[in-house]
Amino acid sequence: MAHGERSVRRRRRSRLVRVLKGLAVTGCALVLVAAAYAGISLYRIDHAVHHVTVPASLLAHGQDDLLTLVTGPHHSEEAYLFHTVAGKTHVLLVPISLGIKTAHGTVPLSSLDIHSPDAIIAGLRQVGIPVAHYIGVDLHAVPADSKLGRLATGKLSVTALISDPTGTASLLEQVASHVYLGPNTPVSSLLELMRVPTTNPVSVPTARDAQGRVVLAAPYVSVLRKFL
Repeated sequence: MAHGERSVRRRRRSRLVRVLKGLAVTGCALVLVAAAYAGISLYRIDHAVHHVTVPASLLAHGQDDLLTLVTGPHHSEEAYLFHTVAGKTHVLLVPISLGIKTAHGTVPLSSLDIHSPDAIIAGLRQVGIPVAHYIGVDLHAVPADSKLGRLATGKLSVTALISDPTGTASLLEQVASHVYLGPNTPVSSLLELMRVPTTNPVSVPTARDAQGRVVLAAPYVSVLRKFL
């Protein structure tokens, strides 16, 4: 009887070992499939984005601030600055009506071409806002009721898509063809933005000068010290 019990136990252990090995193999296969899917998605995204040139002299050295400009349907625009301190990213909402000095005078930020961000970065630098990396997303021509249109106008939350990696990757691939990356700005920055909530950004305080143009109410450094 004891011998029979030992045989049953050995069979059970053998069966358990086979099950565990099967689960391990299945788990490894799933990890490999997920990694391959992510790699392919990154490859597609990388080859879909556009790259713009910005003189190195216009980029702030030693800073990690990422400027992201989004234009959506019906000429809706948004400008965000992602400022990272001690591993935590703060989101600043830069008013698109902010006056930017150009060779042709002071004009609103929203009037500048996001495909050629030289003037944008140079103008922001003059008012004390440093930019190290740049992402422009031009969705002004997409239908307002599409996913991309709803994303651009804020009706569709980016953070809500994180729970669905397949949907997120698919949406990123769609967005990629509308993306313009500045120098030294990796494609992974797009994925990082997916993890940063932009629902309640800090609004940069502004005022109006004697000519009625929108200007910063305080130097940018003061803005950071006060709000961040």
